[in-house]
Amino acid sequence: MIAQESQFGFEVPATLTLGATFTDRFKNTIPNSLWTIDNPIRSNREFFAPGARLILAPTLKLGRHWYLHATWQANTTPFFPYEAYHVNGDGSRGRLLQGFAAFTTGGERHSWTVKVGKVPTAFGHFTTRYNDHDNPLIDSPLAYGSYLLLRPDLIPCSNYDFEHQQEVHPNISAYHCDHKESYAYGILPVNPYGVFAMETDLTWHRLDARFQLANSSLSNPQKISSSSQAAQFAGGAGVNLFSGLRVGVSLFRGPWLQSSTQSQLPTGLRWNQFNASGIGTDFQWAHSRLALSGEWQRLRFDYPNFQQVPTVNYAYIESKWTLHPRWFTATRLGMQRHGMVVDRRGAGAQSYQPNRAAYEFSLGFLPHQRHLLKTGYAFLHSTIRYGPRNDVFAVQWVIDAPTLSWTR
Repeated sequence: MIAQESQFGFEVPATLTLGATFTDRFKNTIPNSLWTIDNPIRSNREFFAPGARLILAPTLKLGRHWYLHATWQANTTPFFPYEAYHVNGDGSRGRLLQGFAAFTTGGERHSWTVKVGKVPTAFGHFTTRYNDHDNPLIDSPLAYGSYLLLRPDLIPCSNYDFEHQQEVHPNISAYHCDHKESYAYGILPVNPYGVFAMETDLTWHRLDARFQLANSSLSNPQKISSSSQAAQFAGGAGVNLFSGLRVGVSLFRGPWLQSSTQSQLPTGLRWNQFNASGIGTDFQWAHSRLALSGEWQRLRFDYPNFQQVPTVNYAYIESKWTLHPRWFTATRLGMQRHGMVVDRRGAGAQSYQPNRAAYEFSLGFLPHQRHLLKTGYAFLHSTIRYGPRNDVFAVQWVIDAPTLSWTR
């Protein structure tokens, strides 16, 4: 790390993860009729796929108060277990997770920081744990890693659209409004890849707070050049009640549809009148060898044509037990529950996606200060099961490279 008294300098931490995934999810073949979403021909992948992920997080310090920071991720595909449902051939991709300029000031018991650029959303808590060294399990919780079968680029006309898409494919969102159908993976409800925003972070004694004004929804992030940008608010706060326990709350609200949906709306309605919103709570507690954390979130997605719009509840609780200075075990239990939708004609209420529960377990070993070996198992249970089994077994070797740094 850059020494506190240094005025100028830079550091470049790097984390490399090498791994392998074994799962029947790779056999979740998309039929030829859905060629518009992905190449339906598999690349001879059956039960096993190797993977790698690199995270670079350079920071440039420009005096006592100013700094620039970026976090860049490159990974092979597939790498994350929830990606295994997708049929993209073996490949790679790079993403900028963060990239911002910041001003910070304060003392030991209080601080104030302003960030401008691409930053993690202020909603939720898990988005700060993108590094595989900080996550004792092999993938993210459901809200941060798995797709929700809703579309920001297409308007559903009635309950039938939600019912129909379940018959097309279990992991594809496929509305069928006015006999026009297209296919997509849906949305990541709490997208972990950041939004362009201005953010203020405050700490004061036991309290912390964050406020964020973004250019687009955390459920449908947009580029600066996009025509679908719309002002969004997100914020959160937390308090350390006593040693080892912190509780927090967060919320967000703002338009989430894309501007291309304007042609699908009745006269007098605008695409940016329909909001996505959410409220969530989180906690973190640690004592001796045991660490617990968890979140609950309720998200709502407005659509025209509906009296009762889609909602979804996510929750998880995670534990990490240190068996020995070099050994730990971790467990995460998660759930995804969907509200009922009712269209403007008052058709019978129905769920738009089967409810799901996730069970995840891992065992970790630290052979060296900079090395972590993890092996994990995850099972996803759905009230209605389509396609192959949802078991996943994975192995990860996480390596923290020596940090490149310079100070003056």
